[in-house]
Amino acid sequence: MAIGGLKCRELLLTKNDITTLPDEIGKLQNLTTFDISHNRLNGLPVEIGQLKTLKDFNLSHNKLFFSNLTPELGKLSGLVTLNLASNQLDEIPPELGNLKHLQTLDLSTNQLKVIPPELAGLESLVTFDLNANSLKVLPPEIGKLLNLKTLDLSNNQLTKLPPTITNLRSLTTLKVGFNKLTELPDLSPLSFLITLEVRDNPALTQLPPLENFKNLQFLNIRNLQISELPPDLFKLSGLIELDVRDNLRIREIPREIGYLKNLKRLDLCGNKLRTIPPEIGILINLQVLDLRNNGLTSESLPREIGSLQGLKKLLLSGNALGTLPPEIRQMSNLMELDISNNAMTSLPDEIGNLKQLQKLNVSGNKLIHIPTTIGNLTNILILDCKSNEISQLPPDLGKLTLATKIDVSHNMLTELPWELGNLDQNLNILETDHNPLVLPPRAAITKGTPAIIQWLKDHEKEGRKGKVSGLGIQKADE
Repeated sequence: MAIGGLKCRELLLTKNDITTLPDEIGKLQNLTTFDISHNRLNGLPVEIGQLKTLKDFNLSHNKLFFSNLTPELGKLSGLVTLNLASNQLDEIPPELGNLKHLQTLDLSTNQLKVIPPELAGLESLVTFDLNANSLKVLPPEIGKLLNLKTLDLSNNQLTKLPPTITNLRSLTTLKVGFNKLTELPDLSPLSFLITLEVRDNPALTQLPPLENFKNLQFLNIRNLQISELPPDLFKLSGLIELDVRDNLRIREIPREIGYLKNLKRLDLCGNKLRTIPPEIGILINLQVLDLRNNGLTSESLPREIGSLQGLKKLLLSGNALGTLPPEIRQMSNLMELDISNNAMTSLPDEIGNLKQLQKLNVSGNKLIHIPTTIGNLTNILILDCKSNEISQLPPDLGKLTLATKIDVSHNMLTELPWELGNLDQNLNILETDHNPLVLPPRAAITKGTPAIIQWLKDHEKEGRKGKVSGLGIQKADE
């Protein structure tokens, strides 16, 4: 049967290396769903406009840039979803503005420089994705898309937004990250916003008023040129995630941070912070706290941080910490702790209270030893102790039977504890390079993790009765 004789309602032709569609495609009068994504389609026949019943049309990941898109697409009057992403398109037909029932239009990852003002006719549009194009300006007519809820303008060349964007009162998600914005209009009318992403506009020095965003839950203001957090930010009591990473002019976090009591994720990585206010301890719903790459010392890390008992991930690498406050023992739900690349000379015994910990990174410090309480961390999967000054490991490491990777390379170890032989079930990687190891001998070390563990198991009984020298194991009475 020829394709024109099909009575199907769905036609799924994805990933078939198709380059052209036959003219008979227009005869599929019952078709509602047509997926021809991930092919090599380089054009559409004009007969495509005859598919009056079509609702969902997926043309993404093809090569439609070879020829101009047919204006007949504008005759698909029943279309609800149109996906033209990843086609290297540099223009689209203005006739798309005739699609009065279209709710989702995905034009992302193309090469569009302009958007036809006729798209203002998409009166039912709810989701408009223009991410990753080459747009330098938006037509003011975009403000006529009054039903729009999600607008993604990320990864373009925009220097400003048209003032009419504030007409989009139904917007719940606005993404304008990775552009060249130098200013933003007053977005206060967009009071239904739940997600606002302004990240990576390095010329942006000031944010618009924020206090009207009572529904805002996700705010990303990473990598701007702001010098401080605006005071009205702390009125956004509904915030769940706040990303302030890589704002190199920010020197401090105001005490008012404590007002954001619903925060679950706070990213302050890559700023110039010297202190953290004690009010951080009020954020009892916090699950992820990222303080990497600042200028924090042990004295500037408040003891109140121990009140964050719901915290699951604490990232402190790249600071100047000499130790951790003993109050860390209260973080009973912590699953990941990264304190690498600091100035740590010791770890508190209280680290053994973090019994839910699965990943611990203490690399790049000045640690001389690891506390024996490390053996309490029986849920550890990854332990990274590389690049320290450790000369002896505690036998308690042998209790970490769930560990899949332990890195003790670049230290001063002359021997490994026999108890590491207990980790033969799950330990896949044991990194020991750049240590003056005598035990196990080099012949076992060079064969890798399984050989090291097996050697420790095979020689433990003999080794505990003898002594270690550069020549191997010698019995005590010899």
